[in-house]
Amino acid sequence: MRSKLSSIIALGVIVLQSGCGKSSTAEAARSRAATMPSAEDRSGLAASNARSDALSYSGTDAHGVPRYFTGRLSAEERSLLRDAFGVVSASHLYISDSTNARLLKYDPKPKQCANCYVNSYRIGFVSIRRKGESWDNLERRTRTLIRSSFPASSLVTSNSVSTMDPDVQNEVRQMLDAARRAGFDLHVVTTYRSPEQEALMMSKGRGRTHTLTSLHSYGRAIDVKIGDGNIHNRPTRQRWIAFRVWVTRFRGHDFRIIGAPDHTWDWPHVELPSERIGFGSVDAAIAAGRKCAPNPSLRACEFVPHLPGNAVAAVGSLNGTE
Repeated sequence: MRSKLSSIIALGVIVLQSGCGKSSTAEAARSRAATMPSAEDRSGLAASNARSDALSYSGTDAHGVPRYFTGRLSAEERSLLRDAFGVVSASHLYISDSTNARLLKYDPKPKQCANCYVNSYRIGFVSIRRKGESWDNLERRTRTLIRSSFPASSLVTSNSVSTMDPDVQNEVRQMLDAARRAGFDLHVVTTYRSPEQEALMMSKGRGRTHTLTSLHSYGRAIDVKIGDGNIHNRPTRQRWIAFRVWVTRFRGHDFRIIGAPDHTWDWPHVELPSERIGFGSVDAAIAAGRKCAPNPSLRACEFVPHLPGNAVAAVGSLNGTE
């Protein structure tokens, strides 16, 4: 069930310079401020999301396969998803988790089994996707990219907590300190990565094991190494499993991992999802698309990262997961 609603999606561009978290231009900040959703707007969006309908395409079935979207959409709605978010087949959309941290994702090729790894993209996340470009076409383009395809200043990687979203920096530091006190031999490998750096990594991996839409680009994910980092070393593997169990229980469920503690394709990754980044239903994405698709900005349909020196952008993030 889809409700008619008037939703507002933040417009903004984060300009990545030679270091992580540089301020965006004053003009972009004014544009964001002019379109910021009020508390009333956000509450309206939260109330209008068809939560019960979204559950029908949330999580996975008994075989570990995502419950893909099976709803009927109008031609206008399908066109909005294509133009605003690069979605060619709405039947490849699903919500990755039925909990409060759920996120609308898109698989260009649907997953057929629990252990069949496919590329999944978080709708509305920052990436190198061009305006109007489909994820299918972007995957093909990514395979041709090399380091010289990007401006050197855009390939940003950091291992400093100070380059993360200011809203999570203290909690991340507290988690790291607590983990070391708990006896884990833990080292920070990566915190922030720019969308361009994510794309280069995916290109080098021939499209496998990495994504083009990551919470690293929002400063809300961290890669760590446990011990010698060798997952094939039995003692190291056991300690890594123990850490993954431990971290998902730290401060409730603020920290999340990919996969299960003992089974994943990305052992180092730990992230802190935010309700203001991402969509919680197909309806929410369509409503946002109606607002952002006509805008000529290259990044009009992306949630704006909240990074050091770019705090004004946080106000413009759409609360799409409510």
